[in-house]
Amino acid sequence: MNQLQPTYETAIKCPACDKEFEITKVRSRAVKLVRQDTDFCPYYEGINPLYYEAVVCSHCGYAAHITSINALNRIEKRRIQDHITKKWTPRSFSGQRTWDKALEAFKLVLLNLNVREAVHSEIAKICMRIAWLYRYAGDNELEQCYLNHALNSYIRAYEEEDLVQSKVDPFTMLFIIGELCCRTGKTDDSLHWFSRLIKENSDPRNKGKIPGRLIETTRDRVHELRHNADKEVGG
Repeated sequence: MNQLQPTYETAIKCPACDKEFEITKVRSRAVKLVRQDTDFCPYYEGINPLYYEAVVCSHCGYAAHITSINALNRIEKRRIQDHITKKWTPRSFSGQRTWDKALEAFKLVLLNLNVREAVHSEIAKICMRIAWLYRYAGDNELEQCYLNHALNSYIRAYEEEDLVQSKVDPFTMLFIIGELCCRTGKTDDSLHWFSRLIKENSDPRNKGKIPGRLIETTRDRVHELRHNADKEVGG
Protein backbone atom coordinates (compact mmCIF):
# COMPACT_ATOMS: atom_id res chain seq x y z
CA MET A 1 0.00 0.00 0.00
CA ASN A 2 1.35 3.43 -0.94
CA GLN A 3 1.85 5.80 1.95
CA LEU A 4 -0.36 8.88 1.77
CA GLN A 5 1.69 11.99 1.01
CA PRO A 6 1.50 14.83 3.60
CA THR A 7 0.74 17.40 0.88
CA TYR A 8 -1.50 17.60 -2.16
CA GLU A 9 -2.00 20.00 -5.07
CA THR A 10 -5.18 21.86 -5.89
CA ALA A 11 -6.06 24.58 -8.40
CA ILE A 12 -7.64 27.89 -7.46
CA LYS A 13 -8.64 30.97 -9.45
CA CYS A 14 -6.56 34.08 -8.87
CA PRO A 15 -8.75 37.05 -7.86
CA ALA A 16 -6.21 39.45 -9.39
CA CYS A 17 -5.72 38.02 -12.90
CA ASP A 18 -8.61 35.48 -13.07
CA LYS A 19 -6.28 32.66 -14.13
CA GLU A 20 -6.05 29.30 -12.42
CA PHE A 21 -2.87 28.32 -10.59
CA GLU A 22 -1.79 25.44 -8.39
CA ILE A 23 -1.23 25.64 -4.66
CA THR A 24 0.03 23.00 -2.26
CA LYS A 25 -1.91 22.17 0.88
CA VAL A 26 -0.92 20.09 3.91
CA ARG A 27 -3.21 17.27 4.98
CA SER A 28 -4.51 17.87 8.50
CA ARG A 29 -3.63 14.32 9.56
CA ALA A 30 0.02 15.02 8.70
CA VAL A 31 0.23 17.99 11.08
CA LYS A 32 1.82 17.17 14.45
CA LEU A 33 2.19 20.22 16.69
CA VAL A 34 4.93 19.69 19.28
CA ARG A 35 4.86 23.01 21.14
CA GLN A 36 4.29 26.75 20.86
CA ASP A 37 6.26 29.74 22.05
CA THR A 38 4.45 32.35 24.15
CA ASP A 39 3.84 34.45 21.02
CA PHE A 40 2.16 31.41 19.39
CA CYS A 41 5.12 30.49 17.16
CA PRO A 42 4.48 26.80 16.38
CA TYR A 43 6.91 23.90 16.20
CA TYR A 44 5.99 20.71 14.38
CA GLU A 45 7.21 17.17 14.05
CA GLY A 46 7.77 16.50 10.36
CA ILE A 47 6.18 18.85 7.85
CA ASN A 48 5.62 22.48 8.89
CA PRO A 49 2.25 23.76 7.55
CA LEU A 50 3.32 27.34 8.24
CA TYR A 51 5.56 27.10 5.17
CA TYR A 52 2.47 26.68 2.98
CA GLU A 53 0.27 29.48 4.38
CA ALA A 54 1.55 32.05 1.88
CA VAL A 55 -0.17 31.61 -1.50
CA VAL A 56 1.39 33.09 -4.67
CA CYS A 57 -0.15 33.24 -8.15
CA SER A 58 2.42 32.00 -10.64
CA HIS A 59 0.95 34.14 -13.44
CA CYS A 60 0.70 37.65 -11.97
CA GLY A 61 2.52 37.69 -8.62
CA TYR A 62 -0.53 38.26 -6.47
CA ALA A 63 0.18 36.81 -3.02
CA ALA A 64 -1.89 36.50 0.14
CA HIS A 65 -2.34 34.47 3.27
CA ILE A 66 -4.37 31.34 2.56
CA THR A 67 -7.17 32.56 4.87
CA SER A 68 -7.68 35.81 2.94
CA ILE A 69 -6.79 34.89 -0.63
CA ASN A 70 -10.06 36.27 -2.07
CA ALA A 71 -10.17 39.47 0.00
CA LEU A 72 -9.32 41.74 -2.93
CA ASN A 73 -11.37 44.72 -4.06
CA ARG A 74 -11.34 46.50 -7.43
CA ILE A 75 -8.92 49.26 -6.35
CA GLU A 76 -6.50 46.76 -4.80
CA LYS A 77 -6.66 44.63 -7.95
CA ARG A 78 -5.59 47.61 -10.04
CA ARG A 79 -2.71 48.36 -7.66
CA ILE A 80 -1.49 44.75 -7.94
CA GLN A 81 -1.60 44.93 -11.74
CA ASP A 82 0.22 48.27 -11.85
CA HIS A 83 2.92 47.71 -9.23
CA ILE A 84 3.52 43.94 -9.10
CA THR A 85 2.31 42.16 -12.25
CA LYS A 86 4.14 44.53 -14.61
CA LYS A 87 7.45 43.55 -12.95
CA TRP A 88 6.60 39.89 -12.30
CA THR A 89 8.59 36.97 -13.68
CA PRO A 90 6.18 33.98 -13.87
CA ARG A 91 7.21 31.15 -11.53
CA SER A 92 5.49 28.49 -9.47
CA PHE A 93 5.36 28.23 -5.69
CA SER A 94 3.58 24.87 -5.60
CA GLY A 95 5.26 21.67 -4.48
CA GLN A 96 7.45 21.06 -1.47
CA ARG A 97 8.44 24.26 0.30
CA THR A 98 11.91 24.81 1.66
CA TRP A 99 12.58 27.46 4.31
CA ASP A 100 13.93 29.78 1.60
CA LYS A 101 10.87 29.31 -0.61
CA ALA A 102 8.53 29.90 2.34
CA LEU A 103 10.38 33.11 3.24
CA GLU A 104 10.21 34.33 -0.37
CA ALA A 105 6.47 33.60 -0.49
CA PHE A 106 5.74 35.44 2.77
CA LYS A 107 7.78 38.45 1.69
CA LEU A 108 5.74 38.56 -1.52
CA VAL A 109 2.58 38.54 0.60
CA LEU A 110 3.96 41.46 2.63
CA LEU A 111 4.82 43.33 -0.57
CA ASN A 112 1.29 42.77 -1.87
CA LEU A 113 -0.25 43.98 1.39
CA ASN A 114 1.82 47.16 1.32
CA VAL A 115 0.91 47.82 -2.34
CA ARG A 116 -2.75 47.23 -1.52
CA GLU A 117 -2.51 49.52 1.56
CA ALA A 118 -4.09 46.70 3.54
CA VAL A 119 -5.25 46.86 7.14
CA HIS A 120 -2.58 46.88 9.83
CA SER A 121 -3.77 43.62 11.42
CA GLU A 122 -3.09 41.68 8.20
CA ILE A 123 0.35 43.25 7.81
CA ALA A 124 1.14 42.42 11.44
CA LYS A 125 0.12 38.78 10.99
CA ILE A 126 2.52 38.34 8.06
CA CYS A 127 5.37 40.16 9.81
CA MET A 128 4.90 37.77 12.75
CA ARG A 129 5.23 34.76 10.48
CA ILE A 130 8.34 36.14 8.81
CA ALA A 131 9.82 36.72 12.28
CA TRP A 132 9.04 33.09 13.18
CA LEU A 133 10.81 31.88 10.05
CA TYR A 134 13.90 33.81 11.08
CA ARG A 135 13.55 32.32 14.58
CA TYR A 136 13.58 28.84 13.08
CA ALA A 137 16.82 29.80 11.30
CA GLY A 138 18.38 31.27 14.45
CA ASP A 139 18.69 34.77 12.93
CA ASN A 140 17.93 36.92 15.98
CA GLU A 141 18.63 40.26 14.29
CA LEU A 142 16.09 39.81 11.50
CA GLU A 143 13.63 38.13 13.86
CA GLN A 144 13.74 41.25 16.06
CA CYS A 145 13.31 43.47 13.00
CA TYR A 146 10.09 41.78 11.94
CA LEU A 147 8.79 41.42 15.51
CA ASN A 148 9.09 45.20 15.80
CA HIS A 149 7.26 45.68 12.49
CA ALA A 150 4.52 43.33 13.75
CA LEU A 151 4.32 45.17 17.08
CA ASN A 152 3.91 48.60 15.46
CA SER A 153 1.22 47.26 13.10
CA TYR A 154 -0.69 45.50 15.88
CA ILE A 155 -0.72 48.67 17.99
CA ARG A 156 -2.10 50.64 15.04
CA ALA A 157 -4.65 47.89 14.41
CA TYR A 158 -5.77 47.95 18.04
CA GLU A 159 -6.11 51.72 18.06
CA GLU A 160 -7.57 52.27 14.59
CA GLU A 161 -9.40 49.19 13.30
CA ASP A 162 -12.90 47.87 13.93
CA LEU A 163 -11.86 44.67 15.68
CA VAL A 164 -15.41 43.32 15.64
CA GLN A 165 -14.71 42.33 12.01
CA SER A 166 -11.10 41.30 12.68
CA LYS A 167 -9.83 37.72 12.67
CA VAL A 168 -8.03 38.48 15.95
CA ASP A 169 -10.24 39.47 18.88
CA PRO A 170 -9.17 42.59 20.86
CA PHE A 171 -8.21 40.57 23.94
CA THR A 172 -5.85 38.26 22.09
CA MET A 173 -4.43 41.32 20.34
CA LEU A 174 -3.73 42.95 23.70
CA PHE A 175 -1.84 39.84 24.74
CA ILE A 176 0.15 39.69 21.49
CA ILE A 177 1.13 43.37 21.82
CA GLY A 178 2.29 42.78 25.39
CA GLU A 179 4.21 39.67 24.35
CA LEU A 180 5.87 41.42 21.40
CA CYS A 181 6.90 44.31 23.67
CA CYS A 182 8.45 41.74 25.97
CA ARG A 183 10.32 39.99 23.17
CA THR A 184 11.68 43.26 21.80
CA GLY A 185 13.03 44.45 25.16
CA LYS A 186 10.26 46.92 26.05
CA THR A 187 9.51 45.63 29.57
CA ASP A 188 7.58 48.66 30.84
CA ASP A 189 5.42 48.74 27.72
CA SER A 190 4.84 45.00 28.03
CA LEU A 191 3.59 45.36 31.61
CA HIS A 192 1.32 48.20 30.49
CA TRP A 193 -0.38 46.12 27.76
CA PHE A 194 -0.63 42.99 29.89
CA SER A 195 -2.18 45.06 32.70
CA ARG A 196 -4.76 46.43 30.26
CA LEU A 197 -5.78 42.87 29.41
CA ILE A 198 -6.08 41.90 33.08
CA LYS A 199 -8.18 45.03 33.66
CA GLU A 200 -10.44 44.10 30.72
CA ASN A 201 -10.91 40.68 32.29
CA SER A 202 -12.15 42.24 35.55
CA ASP A 203 -14.87 44.15 33.66
CA PRO A 204 -18.22 42.30 34.15
CA ARG A 205 -19.19 43.19 30.56
CA ASN A 206 -16.39 40.95 29.30
CA LYS A 207 -17.40 37.93 31.35
CA GLY A 208 -16.98 34.77 29.26
CA LYS A 209 -15.32 36.64 26.38
CA ILE A 210 -11.70 36.08 27.39
CA PRO A 211 -10.30 32.53 27.55
CA GLY A 212 -9.14 31.62 31.04
CA ARG A 213 -5.91 30.20 29.63
CA LEU A 214 -5.07 33.58 28.07
CA ILE A 215 -5.49 35.40 31.39
CA GLU A 216 -3.50 32.70 33.21
CA THR A 217 -0.64 33.05 30.71
CA THR A 218 -0.80 36.85 30.98
CA ARG A 219 -0.50 36.73 34.77
CA ASP A 220 2.41 34.30 34.47
CA ARG A 221 4.19 36.66 32.07
CA VAL A 222 3.60 39.66 34.39
CA HIS A 223 4.99 37.70 37.35
CA GLU A 224 8.02 36.64 35.29
CA LEU A 225 8.72 40.17 34.07
CA ARG A 226 8.47 41.67 37.57
CA HIS A 227 10.61 38.90 39.03
CA ASN A 228 13.32 39.52 36.43
CA ALA A 229 13.14 43.29 37.05
CA ASP A 230 13.57 42.74 40.81
CA LYS A 231 16.59 40.50 40.17
CA GLU A 232 18.20 43.20 38.02
CA VAL A 233 17.59 45.86 40.70
CA GLY A 234 19.02 43.55 43.37
CA GLY A 235 22.13 42.98 41.29
